[in-house]
Amino acid sequence: MNFILLQEAIMTLKKQSSTSVTIGIIVFFVFIILLVISGKSSGSGSKSGSGRSSGSRPGKYNKRAFKKRASAMGLSVPEIRTLEYLIKTYKVKDTYNLLKNSKTLNSTLKKALNRLEEDITPQNIKEGQKLLLYRIKQKIERNSEKKQLMTGTKQLNPGQKLHLSTPGGARYESQVSSNLKDYLGVKIPRDDHGNQIRWKKWTKIQVFFWKSNGQGYSFSSKVSGYNNIRGVPSLFLQHSRSIQQAQQRKYRRKPLGRPAYFYPIRIITTGYGRNQKRKAVVDNSAGILGTIIEISAGGCSMRASYPLGTGELLKMEFEAIDGEKIIVFGKNKSIKRIKPMGAVMHIMFTKVSQKNINSINSFIYDMIG
Repeated sequence: MNFILLQEAIMTLKKQSSTSVTIGIIVFFVFIILLVISGKSSGSGSKSGSGRSSGSRPGKYNKRAFKKRASAMGLSVPEIRTLEYLIKTYKVKDTYNLLKNSKTLNSTLKKALNRLEEDITPQNIKEGQKLLLYRIKQKIERNSEKKQLMTGTKQLNPGQKLHLSTPGGARYESQVSSNLKDYLGVKIPRDDHGNQIRWKKWTKIQVFFWKSNGQGYSFSSKVSGYNNIRGVPSLFLQHSRSIQQAQQRKYRRKPLGRPAYFYPIRIITTGYGRNQKRKAVVDNSAGILGTIIEISAGGCSMRASYPLGTGELLKMEFEAIDGEKIIVFGKNKSIKRIKPMGAVMHIMFTKVSQKNINSINSFIYDMIG
C-alpha cells in the first residue's frame, strides 16, 4: 500500500514545474518521515502485550462487549451505566477487572464512595448512590468467581474459617490451623466463658465453611486427637474426600461481636368483618439484650439467653463501628439451642433504611476512609 503511494508521488513530481518539484520534494520527505514514525509506533504496539497486536489484546475496552458481560453477571442497566461512568471518571485502564472481585474494583469503588462523602449532594440522594455502589460490589463478588470444585479437605488453606457442629446441635466457630498429610488441624473452639471445648476421640463432627464469593460447603469428619500447632491448641479431624456444596450466600458476612437490644413485635387485630385491620406494634417494654455474632446486608446471627421463637418479628438496635445507632426490623428464621440455656437466632432483615444498610455495608467492606 505504501509502495503504491510512493510511485504515485514520483509520477506527480515528474509532471510538475521546477518550483512545484521543489515543493513536491519537501512534501515527499515529510511523507517519508511520517511513514517511518508510523512504522515505529505500530511496531512497538505489536510488541506489547506478549506478541499480540494492539487490536487483539484481551483487556482492550469494548463498550458493547463490556455491557454484555456485565449484563450476563446480573448487573442492572443503572449499575452498568455507573461502572461506565467510573471508567471514564477515574480513567480505569484494566476495565474488565471491574467485573472481577479484584483490587481494581475495590479501589475504584472506594474512590467513588469517598468522593460521595465529601459531596454536597442531598443526603437521601447520596445514600441511594452509595447503596448502588455496594450492590455492584455484592453482585460482582457473588458472580465473578468461578465456583471452585472442592474434592477434599486437603484443599483447605490455613486461616479458612469454619463452623463445627456436633450431633447435639451445638455450633462453634473455628478455623483451619494447619493441613497435614493425615489430618486437618483445626483451632480448638471455646464456649461463652472462654473454656476450650474438647470432644472425645471419634466424636462425629459436621463442618461448614464458605469461600470468599459466598459459596457454602460442608463435610462430615471425626475427632482424631489434640495437639499444639505453632503454639495454637488444635484438634485433629480426619480428612474427607466427600465435600457437599451448600447454598451460596447472597451477602458477605463479617464477625461483629457487639451487644444489641431486640424488641418483639406484636400483631394486633382491631375491628370486625370488613373493617378488620392488622397492625404491627413494637413492644418497647420487653427489650432483651443479645450479642450479634455475625452480620451481613441481609441479616445477622445473634446469641441471646432468652431468644424469640422461630417466625417471630422483632426490632433491633445496636451501635455501628462509628458509634451511630442502627435500627433494623427483622424476622427470626431459625434458632440453635445452646447449653445450658439460650440460643443463637438467625435473623433475616425485613426493613432497613438506606442510611443504616450503608453503615452495615461500610463495616463489612471497609471501603470508606
